[in-house]
Amino acid sequence: MRDASTIAVGELHQAIRHAHWQGKTYRQFWTWFNDRCIEIVGTADTDDLDALGVALLDVRDAIEAGGYMVASDRLDETIDADT
Repeated sequence: MRDASTIAVGELHQAIRHAHWQGKTYRQFWTWFNDRCIEIVGTADTDDLDALGVALLDVRDAIEAGGYMVASDRLDETIDADT
């Protein structure tokens, strides 16, 4: 992966911390995350897409471990410190 993609994935890991999302909704989180992933993939070199896909799946695993994956009927709930 190129430096720009590596940096972008690192920034995603930092930005998914609860401190950034406490008080916002899960919908806001997922809208931001999906938009950011589309942007990162859209600017990546074709040769980097496979490695980038793996790196983004790692971020998604961290999101799942962090409790952000909720059912669609909970998307408008507020993320609290205990999530």
